[in-house]
Amino acid sequence: MKFLFDWNGTIADDAARACFATNTALDAVGAPLIDPLEFDRKFILPMDEMFLRLGVSGDDLGTAASHWNRAMASRNAPIRGGAARFLRALHDAGEYCAVISAAGEQYLREELEYFGLADCFDEVLTGASDKVGALEGLRQDGQALYFGDTEYDIASAVASGCIAVGVLSGYCPEDRLRSAGAQHIIMDYDGMDGATARRLFGSYATP
Repeated sequence: MKFLFDWNGTIADDAARACFATNTALDAVGAPLIDPLEFDRKFILPMDEMFLRLGVSGDDLGTAASHWNRAMASRNAPIRGGAARFLRALHDAGEYCAVISAAGEQYLREELEYFGLADCFDEVLTGASDKVGALEGLRQDGQALYFGDTEYDIASAVASGCIAVGVLSGYCPEDRLRSAGAQHIIMDYDGMDGATARRLFGSYATP
């Protein structure tokens, strides 16, 4: 079994940082700012779709995304509970682990180093605008878990044949994760290792 992860909200516990980055991007293009409650209601992936819904013009999407990535890189965020220990346990057991994220490469690489997790992943795919294709390529003929915290993550996992594990993070409430097809929901990774994950999450057949 392969262990595949989104990053923002799934490993990094950074909903507050993402709200700050969103407002930084909106301010840069002259769009109205939002408060944390509105962010919780309106956050959606892909990012371009969210920015369009928040009043950013199509011509300003690239500028908004650039400011968002820089703002995310300007602040550190805590790591989700138990994530470092879980990833280290997977690495030490020789499990295949990968990150598939829409985040910018430099920012994500720096964050991996900051958390001391760079060596825990066999592959890091950044700027993943097509998560379904990326997940299909990594899953290949084997079974894989994809841990994600948004509807987009969960829908991509289901479409690619991965087992979808929803992570409650502040980006997306449980009902939306389940509606998107999450087969399991977790709050954090405390007490988790490879054997535990297989026992808890490995009972779903992939197409």
